[in-house]
Amino acid sequence: MRGLGQSELMARLCEEMRRPPFHGWLLPRAVAVDGDQKVVEIEVDFRRELGFSRDADFYHGGVLSALADIAGHAAVAVWHGAPAPTIDLRIDYLRVAPGETLRAKGLLRKLGRAISTADVELFVGQRLVAVARGTYSTLQEPRP
Repeated sequence: MRGLGQSELMARLCEEMRRPPFHGWLLPRAVAVDGDQKVVEIEVDFRRELGFSRDADFYHGGVLSALADIAGHAAVAVWHGAPAPTIDLRIDYLRVAPGETLRAKGLLRKLGRAISTADVELFVGQRLVAVARGTYSTLQEPRP
């Protein structure tokens, strides 16, 4: 595949944030793409319905897992040029994620003909709160 410019990569990332209906509820936001490092950055702002309980301002673990999957998928799909369904996702929760902006950095590790891999780091501020690794199917033909 020919090298894509930053604006094309960001357009692809924005499209990956718009397309799935679930994203209309979670509201992930495309923040940045690094074409050289093959990294995408996505953020979600805290809302009460994303919390662990009504009495505490920290994220439910399922939200972290969902954002990790979104970022891993996006890291693959942006460079593959087509949606990349999740095959497997593994996450390690390192600490409680306080109710602030949650940022995910997805790194494309391997873009394969059938299976691709991405690593994800999740941050609140500068604090690393979780790490994940996902594998994604890249059997679908890239869009022109």
